[in-house]
Amino acid sequence: IPTTTETEEQYTQNGCHSSDASRNALANLPFLGTVFFTWEQVEDVNKNLIVYNGQVLDLDRVNWLLSDTFTEADILKQIRQSVDLHGRDVTYLLSQTKETTKLANCLVKTLRVGIVDVNSLGCVITDIVLYVSLVFIVGVVLVRFMLAMLFGWVLSWKLGNFREVTFEERRKRQKEIERWANDPNSTTTYKRTGFLSTSRFSPNQSTPPAGTDGVGRHYRARRNTNSSTGRSSAEFGDHHRVPGSSLVKSSSSSTHSRPESLKGVYLNQDDPEAINPAFYSSKAPSFNNSSEVDVRYDFRLMHTIMLVACYSEGINGLRTTLDSLAATDYPQSHKLLLCIADGQITGAGNDKSTPDILLSLMKDFVVPPHEVVAHSYVAIADGAKRHNMAKVYAGYYKYDNEFDPYGRSQVPMITIVKTGGPGEEDDKKPGNRGKRDSQVILMSFLNNVISDDRMTALEYELFNMIWAVTGVTPDFFEVVLNVDADTKVFPDSLSKMVACMAKDPNIMGLCGETKIANKSDTWVTMIQVFEYYISHHMQKAFESIFGGVTCLPGCFCMYRIKAPKGHGYWVPILANSDIVNQYAENVVDTLHKKNLLLLGEDRYLSTLMLRTFPKRKMVFVPQAVCKTIVPDSFSVLKSQRRRWINSTVHNLLELVLIPNLCGTFCFSMQFVIFMELVGTVVLPAAICFTGFLIIISFVQKPIPLIPLLLLGAVLGLPAVLILMTTRKIVYVFWMAVYLCSLPIWNFVLPVYAYWHFDDFSWGQTRVVKGDGAGEAYGWKEGEFDSKQI
Repeated sequence: IPTTTETEEQYTQNGCHSSDASRNALANLPFLGTVFFTWEQVEDVNKNLIVYNGQVLDLDRVNWLLSDTFTEADILKQIRQSVDLHGRDVTYLLSQTKETTKLANCLVKTLRVGIVDVNSLGCVITDIVLYVSLVFIVGVVLVRFMLAMLFGWVLSWKLGNFREVTFEERRKRQKEIERWANDPNSTTTYKRTGFLSTSRFSPNQSTPPAGTDGVGRHYRARRNTNSSTGRSSAEFGDHHRVPGSSLVKSSSSSTHSRPESLKGVYLNQDDPEAINPAFYSSKAPSFNNSSEVDVRYDFRLMHTIMLVACYSEGINGLRTTLDSLAATDYPQSHKLLLCIADGQITGAGNDKSTPDILLSLMKDFVVPPHEVVAHSYVAIADGAKRHNMAKVYAGYYKYDNEFDPYGRSQVPMITIVKTGGPGEEDDKKPGNRGKRDSQVILMSFLNNVISDDRMTALEYELFNMIWAVTGVTPDFFEVVLNVDADTKVFPDSLSKMVACMAKDPNIMGLCGETKIANKSDTWVTMIQVFEYYISHHMQKAFESIFGGVTCLPGCFCMYRIKAPKGHGYWVPILANSDIVNQYAENVVDTLHKKNLLLLGEDRYLSTLMLRTFPKRKMVFVPQAVCKTIVPDSFSVLKSQRRRWINSTVHNLLELVLIPNLCGTFCFSMQFVIFMELVGTVVLPAAICFTGFLIIISFVQKPIPLIPLLLLGAVLGLPAVLILMTTRKIVYVFWMAVYLCSLPIWNFVLPVYAYWHFDDFSWGQTRVVKGDGAGEAYGWKEGEFDSKQI
């Protein structure tokens, strides 16, 4: 009370409400809210208001006090009598001494009638953070939405086109793809551009293609005898390389150093360049140097390796994948099936091992399987398991009799089987070194071919086997298609992907769309449908606009082995020494490295490509389509997403440090990647806050409109994108299913992944006969003895 009474006994509580009944009536009145005053109302000359610390005080209420009981303080008299202080903030005046501060607090309790309609400092900071977040998040979401829609409407159907098509033809093809994807066992009736056993090159000659405008000129090596290092120098010309002294040491022409399986290859054992014509299968595709243009394609045909890394798959999965690759409408003279079996593995439920299944799918072997010998190579491992051995089988793919009853289709096929090093015969999984090791076998081989470096016996045999079944040397191959052994490819997808590579030499990698074949099997498969769709048509479509797709899925992607530069010159891309050396890292001893190289090797390869060649393009080609079987049980999905989420976090950490990606500051891919990294890490907290926001919007007034609008934009725009791009109402249903499962995607799976940050096993994703789950690899076992190789 603003009083200077000498004793507290003079104060009576009955000043305003003098009876118990009046005081009880006051206490029972419902609280409706706080009264707010604007500064215009405070400054009203007809009122006698002042402000202290945001509280509005009515000085006229002093007159209500009993004058015979209370004595007015001097400072209060000064304020009441000063016209200049009316309608003003007197906080500073009443905060100068302890006595005035006590008086001010007493005034607030007695004369307070409301508060000024202005935010405190904390509220101002909160509003700034809220609006800045709103601008950035809504801006990024809207830009991604608009660019994804632009990509879907304008660019997507142009990527991979090799002939003019009408809008009706595109719609018809899209319907056929949907029908094909929805039936796991279906075969397409889509009219392919031609199932060719040869390309536009005539079979009458045997000289290699020279390409057009100098682009097709190929590498010819020549030893530099003046080099003190003993390494080769190279020049470029129109002739292909011949196996012999230009590829290996001079002593390699001796029959003692030549692989046993190749001793029948040469007419003259003393002449390493005299190749026996019987070495080539009569089934090998032929080619010539004709300049005649094939009307089926408007791009230069590129020799393509179709790499299938196999582990524990069964006959049905392998047959489905290899059938779809062999049946692609790309000319057979320009494609090679390369299967790498990662050890002597027998999958759960299989009668035969994976290598035996692969060999049963081959025919017309160049060297009989029982005569093929194993060759040593340095594998990706730590310790004694760095020494591994492998066999190379060459022949042609054997179709199912129903597919090719007359055996006319001849697709070259090579199978590499890792057999294990000395002493692994009794191991549970002899020869198993992981998918990355399988990829490095090919990448290192291509690097040695392009750079004309020394080859191991395994690489030398692989070189000759490729030459034997395809009719061209390995340096002719320009692109490699990576396909998992449980994926089925749409017939014209390979042609679409190669067309993109041929028309834009700056594209170093691309991926197609992966569709789910078992959409309605279980609730686990149903919640994945929309997640797969939006990850392709929003995230990858947006990134593709800038040529910076951050993740090319290992189940279906293509990389450029080498890129043309100038007149007849080539730049190694996938076969680049920097990429091969970093990807072949064998000492994986930190948490960061293990998540990159043991769990997310496919994504890490994309990261290496972007880091090494930031000015080249990584794009998404929606016209190239494959389908796969996704996990149908929650335990398998949990294992899969644990690997994916953890590897995503660590790869985004690598990508955000790349300074020369396209764009500047917040208008750059680096900023977008940073936001993705933050969004991935805070997913569990975000879904909790989302639930809290939805709950308080029903019980709190005023309703938090800005956060709700932000939430609506993030969750609602994908639905608009679906309706604007696919025009299929069924995907709205899949989105509803996805939204119902948001707690699983944004809380359960991320929390499980972060809790198992140090778990590097493959869990239930790949089960081997006799094992309960996939075991981790990469641990050091024994010591590596290089003398054994």
